[in-house]
Amino acid sequence: MAEFAQRGIEEMLIEVEKMRKIGLFSTEETRAIMKKRKRFEYKMQRRTKEKEVYLQYIQYEIGVLQLIKLRREKRSIELGKDEIEKEIVLRIYKLFRIACFRFNSDVKLWLTYADFANKNFDKERVSKIYTTMLQTHNKKPNLWIIAAKHEFEANESIETARNLFQRAIRFLPKCQKLWIEYFKMELLCIELIQKRKELLGIKESESEDKKSEPISRVEDAILSCKIVEIIYKNAIKEFENNVPDLINSFIFVAKDFNFTQNLIENMYKSLSEDENLSKIEETQDVLAKRHLLEEGEILKKCEKSGQIADFTIAELEEKANSAYLESLEKLNTEKMHLIYIDFLIERLKLNSQYLSEERFERLNDAFSKTETKYQLKLDYLIEWIRYLIKFKKTTEAYNLVEKYLEKFKTSKDLWAFYLHLNIEKTTKENEKNLIDLFRKSIGQIRESESFDLWEIILNWILADESEYTEKLLQEGSCIMRSDISLFARLKYLSWAFEKGVDKVRDVYNGLRQVPPYDVDFYLKYIQIEKSLSKMDEKRVEKVFEDALMHFGGDNVDLWLSFIEFKQNINKTQDVANLYWRAMKQLDANQVEIFTQKFCLFKIDVSGDNQPNDVDMTE
Repeated sequence: MAEFAQRGIEEMLIEVEKMRKIGLFSTEETRAIMKKRKRFEYKMQRRTKEKEVYLQYIQYEIGVLQLIKLRREKRSIELGKDEIEKEIVLRIYKLFRIACFRFNSDVKLWLTYADFANKNFDKERVSKIYTTMLQTHNKKPNLWIIAAKHEFEANESIETARNLFQRAIRFLPKCQKLWIEYFKMELLCIELIQKRKELLGIKESESEDKKSEPISRVEDAILSCKIVEIIYKNAIKEFENNVPDLINSFIFVAKDFNFTQNLIENMYKSLSEDENLSKIEETQDVLAKRHLLEEGEILKKCEKSGQIADFTIAELEEKANSAYLESLEKLNTEKMHLIYIDFLIERLKLNSQYLSEERFERLNDAFSKTETKYQLKLDYLIEWIRYLIKFKKTTEAYNLVEKYLEKFKTSKDLWAFYLHLNIEKTTKENEKNLIDLFRKSIGQIRESESFDLWEIILNWILADESEYTEKLLQEGSCIMRSDISLFARLKYLSWAFEKGVDKVRDVYNGLRQVPPYDVDFYLKYIQIEKSLSKMDEKRVEKVFEDALMHFGGDNVDLWLSFIEFKQNINKTQDVANLYWRAMKQLDANQVEIFTQKFCLFKIDVSGDNQPNDVDMTE
């Protein structure tokens, strides 16, 4: 094995000598480069092959390439590019090729190889990489799409891209994404041909005169969307149980092209005129939304002209809404009602200044009718209540929550709504009722889901100071759920600080050794102590020590914050001691991170922007 490594090293000598002669690197630097390469070459010859070795070697060679580029620019050296950069690039290709052969299941490795070749403008090699990769990974649709896009966009080879998509569909006929991307590519092909004709100033009649009949027929088939129609019709045969969604996806792609009006119309007809398809709720959904197909284009035009689009959109939306209502008369099913509600929610989320109220009224009416005819599912019920609250229909929201709370008594969202709505009715005289309601709510749901309820009650109790404030803060601070206890503790510290320094210190001392522990609790208290006009340095140091007791093994930033604090109070003699304590106490995987950050901290403190011990060749 050693002879293979030695042969590889010898092949590099001419290249490295050239680097030295033309002044890219010094003798010491070329020795360092060869030493590093030798180490990698011998590692690659080990019996057990490790992917990381190849990746590290590749990364090192890329680093050398980048350094050569910088040196050439800085020193204005143009000589020897073929003998140096070309050889390094070929070596990197070789390393990638070997690595991909040995670890051919690693898709990311193949794509990195292709990306490197692409950055070096080696289109032919990229095509070969994709071809080889797809022999192993022919069940991954995204890889077929990437390869086809490369052929279409980079190599401008429509036929090769088409063949790739057709092969992909033979392997994965049930992959909807492949059909859609193939459909899109054929539309792009038509657009490309049309643009070329416009650029050359060729008219239809002239074009037909100059072309032979077979070529003319092929081009006519392409330009008249015949190939595209074949694609979507073949796709429909593969997805007989999902035709409306598939056609909707095709329409969504086709609408961005200015020559697809007839194609889109034919696709809509295939839905509306098919007796079986027209009985499917999803079909009615697609047909109703066709009225909003031009919405994006209208918005763009209005944005350019400075006009308000809402009134035009309102007309289109009214047509779509009417279509949904007609569909509900034909298909008065729960599914159709919910599809209509989904559409209305989607429209309301657009947050139009002029249309929001009208959209909400439609949604509220749809929810009400659906709830009367069918029992609403919990997620739809929550959406309805959320919008009722948003649009200030609190009485309706309150009645709805009360009606369904018994049925969905473990729903954290319903209890959160109920608490929120009861807060608006709470006064000083009846606040105990709200506390009792809160306790009842957290008793009904899992503790893991109770954060929202604690957040609501604590925010309320802090805004509305009462005899229950501290008691609830203490209770929340001692819950074993870390998210709840941290939220409560941070609120407790802020509340106590408003009462005075002694109070906040009492709160901290009462909680500092009470689990669950969280570093943010200690940091918050440190921030409070440091904000005092007369800071107690020893007290701050003690809090840091408390935090390190629990988080000194894995929190690098905590150590660095303590070191920075010592530096700021001019106790620089303690910094070295803290550094060595951190090195001993931190977990092994955190030590390197700590040393790197500590070096940056030292540079920042000393004002030295360039460390002296960095060897760029290592």
